[in-house]
Amino acid sequence: MSTPPLDAANPANVALRFCDTDYPGATTVVLGGSSSTGRRTATSDIDILLIAPAATFADADPADGDRAVYGEARVAHRDGERIDVFAYTVEGYRDWADRDFASLRPVLPYLLTEGVPLRIGTEFGELRQWSAERLARGPRLSAHQLELRRYAVTDLIDDLADATDRLTAAAIRADLFRALGELALLTANAWLGSGKWLARRLAAADPSAVAQLTDFAAEPGNTEAAAIASRLLERLGGRVDEDLTR
Repeated sequence: MSTPPLDAANPANVALRFCDTDYPGATTVVLGGSSSTGRRTATSDIDILLIAPAATFADADPADGDRAVYGEARVAHRDGERIDVFAYTVEGYRDWADRDFASLRPVLPYLLTEGVPLRIGTEFGELRQWSAERLARGPRLSAHQLELRRYAVTDLIDDLADATDRLTAAAIRADLFRALGELALLTANAWLGSGKWLARRLAAADPSAVAQLTDFAAEPGNTEAAAIASRLLERLGGRVDEDLTR
């Protein structure tokens, strides 16, 4: 596939030009993130997931063959753009995707399944189907694992209600916001996200939690914010005050 003429306003062209220069052997190239969803802003970077033969990677041993586990994540700057690169062999992708699933934040599988393919290799369909099937299963936490998270949220709510200085309260609020958001996602059998992706995943999985967390974030009073958090926790299974084995 030939690379289109460079157009700084078109992240797809920038991505392909970059891959042709830095990863000329790449067989699959996927544009992800805000560049693929129409949410791109002036400060957005360009996210690229690519699959390439093992020989593409500097530390590769030719004896390992093309399905060896190689990969790298790096940040590059080209044509006035910051580019976040996720480059893997086929087996490297599977290995790192497995780690993503284990962390409950499957960044790579979402990049592959939700991104825009700019170049499609023979491995693309199989990897995308494998990733989509794993994503569709959800994180599937046990009742005990969810209980542990509810216990942590219970503790944070009590700490916030008792907080007496602004710095301590701010630290607790940040931890409580994330813990509640993650609990809401996992209760809905949805994968986790961080930063803006926490908000986006919540909007898709539990809009009611989004409304309550928005109220929590906007409430200046610690006691009142703790009460909002308690109401959300009640909907997600309730407080955990009894004995608990970790």
